[in-house]
Amino acid sequence: MAGLEIHPFSDEFRGEAAELLRERHERHRAGERLLPAIDDYAAQLPEGDGAVATRGGRVVAYAVADVGADRAAVGLAGCAAMEPEALRDVYASLAAGWPPVHQVMVPASDAALLDPWFRLAFGCQFVTGVREPAREELVDFGGTIRPANPSDLHTLAELEELLWELQAGPPSYSNVDLPTLEVLEDEWREVWDEPERYWVFVAERAGRSIGAILMYLRPTGDLRIADGNVDLAFAATRPDVRGSGVGLALTRYVLAWAVEQGFRSVTADWRSVNLLSSRFWPARGFRPTFLRLCRSVA
Repeated sequence: MAGLEIHPFSDEFRGEAAELLRERHERHRAGERLLPAIDDYAAQLPEGDGAVATRGGRVVAYAVADVGADRAAVGLAGCAAMEPEALRDVYASLAAGWPPVHQVMVPASDAALLDPWFRLAFGCQFVTGVREPAREELVDFGGTIRPANPSDLHTLAELEELLWELQAGPPSYSNVDLPTLEVLEDEWREVWDEPERYWVFVAERAGRSIGAILMYLRPTGDLRIADGNVDLAFAATRPDVRGSGVGLALTRYVLAWAVEQGFRSVTADWRSVNLLSSRFWPARGFRPTFLRLCRSVA
C-alpha cells in the first residue's frame, strides 16, 4: 500500500476534497431528511488553515480551520475522509500552529468520522438538532403566552442573563465573560428592527413574565439549514418555575406556530454539558445533526 502524504490544502486538491464532502453529506442526508440538498460542494469548502492527506496521489482526508486569536474552528464543511484515520495525521500537521482551543463540527451520525477526533482527545461540547414543526397538545401551565413587545426588553435581557449564568457554572464552565444587562438589552432591541426575521413570545403567569422563546430566520446555504427552516434560537424560564411546564408550553406553542407559518423544519442547538438543555431538547423531539467537539491544549 502506498504511504500517506500530507500537503497544505490548495486549489489543486479542491475537487477531490469536494467529492469527499459530497459523499459525507449524502450519507448524512440519508439518515436525516431535513438536512439541505447541496448543488455545489466545492463552494461549501471553507478558506483557512488546512491540509490534505493523500495516498497514491489520491486525497483520502482533509481538514480546514478558521484560525483566530484564541481558537481554531473546523466548521460544518471543514473535514471529510474516505480514510478517517488519516484525519489524525492531518490534525497533527496543523495543530502545532493553532491557538490553544481547537473545535471541530462533525455529523452526529457519522461514527467513523467521529472516532478519530475522539481518539485525539476531543470531547463533545455542543449539539445542533432538527425536527418537524407540529401541532401537539398544548400544556396548561397556569398562564398565557403572547408575542413580546418593546416593553418586555428588560425581562428578555434578565432571562438571557440567567442563561449565561447557567452556562458559566458547573458542569458547563463556558469560561466567557458574562455580558451586562445593558449590553443584552441593546442586543434584544434588534428583534423589533427586523420583524420579518425574529419572533419572540413571552410566557406570563399571574401578571409576571416567567419565560420567553425566540424564533429566528437563520440564513440558509450551508450543510445544516434547509430552505423553509426556522431556528429556535433562545429559550429560558425563571429558575423558580422550572419543572412546572412553562418551557414545554413555550416549545409546543412555537412548534404549532411554525406549522401555521408554513415552515418545514425547526432547528435548535444546545451545549451538551448543560444538564438542563441537553435533556430538554432531545426530549422535545430534536434529533442531533452535528456535534461540536472541543479540545484545549493549554
